[in-house]
Amino acid sequence: MKIIFILLILANIGYLIVTQLVNHENNVTLPGKVYDPGKIVILPVQQNCLEWGNFYEEQTQYAEMVIAELVSEQSYRIETAGAALLYWLYIPPLPNKETANRVINKLRNLGIVSFRVKDDDKWKNAISLAMYTDQQEADKYRKEIEIKGISNVMMESRNVELKKIVLSSADPMLRTQLQKLIEPFTGTQLIEIKCEY
Repeated sequence: MKIIFILLILANIGYLIVTQLVNHENNVTLPGKVYDPGKIVILPVQQNCLEWGNFYEEQTQYAEMVIAELVSEQSYRIETAGAALLYWLYIPPLPNKETANRVINKLRNLGIVSFRVKDDDKWKNAISLAMYTDQQEADKYRKEIEIKGISNVMMESRNVELKKIVLSSADPMLRTQLQKLIEPFTGTQLIEIKCEY
């Protein structure tokens, strides 16, 4: 019985040695700490954005409609771009919508297609023709319209807050699409800037 007992102990010791050797060859030892959070440095990514401005009042609304067709609302933001003195050419409020429509048709027949009909209380049925940064240019355009037969064009100077649209991407395809669309927005420009987050 002693011999069987000793043989079983030797067999167990042999089995333990063999399993330890096989496991040692198959195991890859991992270091105790894979990374040190204090030594990880996150580098800022320099990304470029597109900036389209400077818009006055109504232009901002129309520019936003154009942008909304190209990108989602989360892809752009509207920011203040300063203030400016602009010269507004307009036809004063007309008595009713029908009269305004007759004047609009007359303007179209004369080749004047850039205008907007105001509909707020103070300016109901007034027709906004243009905004100029230069008084001489505004006066020149007013005289051109008067020569064509529209005599009641008024000019008013206004201090207006300017806005700009900042797009979070400077994608070349988006830039090309916007470049085609900014032409009707007189006095605005599209530039590439460093994004500020």
